[in-house]
Amino acid sequence: MTISRLPSGRYRVQVWDAALGRNVSAAQVIGGGPRSFRTYREARAAEAKAYERLGEARSGVTVAEFRERWITDRLFERPKESTNIHNAERTKAFADKYGDVPIDQIGDEHVGQWLAGGRRNAQVPALRAMFNDARSAKAGRLLTTNPFAGLGIAKTKGNKHVQPPNQEQMWAMLDAARRLTPPSFVDWLETACFTGMRPGELDALQFSQIRWADEEIDVTVQWNVKAKAFTEPKYGRYTIALVGHARETLLRARSRRDTDAPYVFPTLRGTHYTPSSRTHHWNRVRVGAGLPETTTLYLATRHYFGWYAMNVLLLDAATIATQLGHRDGGQLVEQLYGHPDARLRRNKLRQAFDATAKVHPLRVVGDRS
Repeated sequence: MTISRLPSGRYRVQVWDAALGRNVSAAQVIGGGPRSFRTYREARAAEAKAYERLGEARSGVTVAEFRERWITDRLFERPKESTNIHNAERTKAFADKYGDVPIDQIGDEHVGQWLAGGRRNAQVPALRAMFNDARSAKAGRLLTTNPFAGLGIAKTKGNKHVQPPNQEQMWAMLDAARRLTPPSFVDWLETACFTGMRPGELDALQFSQIRWADEEIDVTVQWNVKAKAFTEPKYGRYTIALVGHARETLLRARSRRDTDAPYVFPTLRGTHYTPSSRTHHWNRVRVGAGLPETTTLYLATRHYFGWYAMNVLLLDAATIATQLGHRDGGQLVEQLYGHPDARLRRNKLRQAFDATAKVHPLRVVGDRS
């Protein structure tokens, strides 16, 4: 932070000096005056005055210089390491091309050139975040406007309208897995379909997380492929119900357990699964089951669970959200995971009307009609 409160209760102000490449005291930039301030308002006024004096030096900071600071200075660090890695990846190409351009000279013409053709739209959120931070006080207010803000680029719909496998396809998928893959991957796949756990959470799952007597699993960790480390689940720790079929699968996995393997689903080498070690098995299963090439492992497991729970089990969205580890009361389930099946709902409508048609209303006494 550029303004910090001292133990004495007064406020200290530091500003970023681009020429020196580090934070310096505002008093040093202003050229005299107190080194700390009695009120926060006085500190903000000193900060603004210091940045005004540094205006000329600020204008020379290039895109490459600021990006290097942005991805290494803890001042700009995001809470999740995977987000920091993602942001670094998504801003590198832009910095490679426009690195020598002063960051305050990046304008609509640069943005238009970069996004031409629409192939780089996915980079916009990270670039917007970087340029937004460049406007902040902690960066030295290098910009007055963010050229990547308000572009009106529509977000992709992702899997919102992509139908997961139906029940018949799901069982065909598991049959193919039993024929073509090791038992541990079959167990991984079955547990994924019947619990809705994320792939990274299953990769990291250990038996100590399973409370057999309570029929619950504490989802406390995931394998984060971006960070290449174990981290907390996406929205924090949560607990799920251990339903019948998944319980049978996990008991089977426990009966085969190698005492030296800490993971519920060990690979042939005794370590945990990762996206790369799962890819070979999943491709064989997908082809063996005759699933479309566009069917992803995530769609066939977690999305399948959401679809099945909503359309077949007829569970409410809030209940499904609890199982999936969401914190929004079911909103995301309704939007993305539920995949309301129009055919099933039409069948329900017909069944309801058929049942009503078999009931003959009693004639009201005195009715002359």
